Amino acid sequence: MLTIKEARKIQKSREVKAIGLFLASLVVTLLITFVLMEYTTIFEINSVFYLIPVSILALAVKKTEIYRFATTKEFVGKVVYLNVYVTRDQRIKGRITYTTVDSLEVEMIIENDEGKSKSLQIPSSPATYNIAEGTRLALLRFVDTPIILEQK
Repeated sequence: MLTIKEARKIQKSREVKAIGLFLASLVVTLLITFVLMEYTTIFEINSVFYLIPVSILALAVKKTEIYRFATTKEFVGKVVYLNVYVTRDQRIKGRITYTTVDSLEVEMIIENDEGKSKSLQIPSSPATYNIAEGTRLALLRFVDTPIILEQK
C-alpha cells in the first residue's frame, strides 16, 4: 500500500518528467516548423500542412499528460459513495478471434470538508480493496491510485 509521502514523491518526479518532456517536444516542434517554413514551400502548397506542427504538439500534450496540471494537485476527502461492478472487455486474442474478459470496476464519489466532490472510476486493484464508505482518501494528479490516509 502506498503512503502519502511516497505518493507525493512519485508525483513530484512525474511532474518534473512531464514538464521536461513537454518542453523538449515543444522545442522539437518549433524546430520542425522553422525548418519547414524556411527551407520548403510546403505551407504555400496547401494550408492543410499547418496541421503537421499542430498534430505534433497535440501528440506531445497527450503523451506527456501535461493537461493534468489543469486539475487540483491534491484532493483529500471522504468516500460518500462506493460501487463495485463487473465489466466486460473484448480483447483481440489472435488475428481473428476475440476473447471476453470480466473485470471489476470501482466507482466512487469523494467529498472534501468544503463540500466539493470528485467522482472517480478505476479498475479494481489491491490498492482499492480496503476502501469503504467513510474512508479518507487523497487523490494526487499524477498518481493513478487513491491513497488511503491513516487515521489516528
